[in-house]
Amino acid sequence: MKTVSARIDEEVLREVDDIVRKRGVDRSEVIRELLKIGLREYRLREALELVRERHATVWRAAELAGVSYREMLEKLRQRNIPFPLSKEELLAEIEEVSGK
Repeated sequence: MKTVSARIDEEVLREVDDIVRKRGVDRSEVIRELLKIGLREYRLREALELVRERHATVWRAAELAGVSYREMLEKLRQRNIPFPLSKEELLAEIEEVSGK
């Protein structure tokens, strides 16, 4: 592991320390977990934006976000991102599914 130093707001630190007290673990563990959660959410947002802009298929976006195709479909639905497919996009989806 690498050590990283960062300055954070006092309010954020208070929230981190609240979690530390509730869970009975050290601050570093909580910060690592929160970073993982934040990175996962960031990848998901990026992937959803690629679908919205039609720069990636749903399959590719799911792969980028590290979620299943079904999970990605659910995320699209939850965030009201339309799933329109042109003929070309549909063919691209089929090719990705079949591994061609």
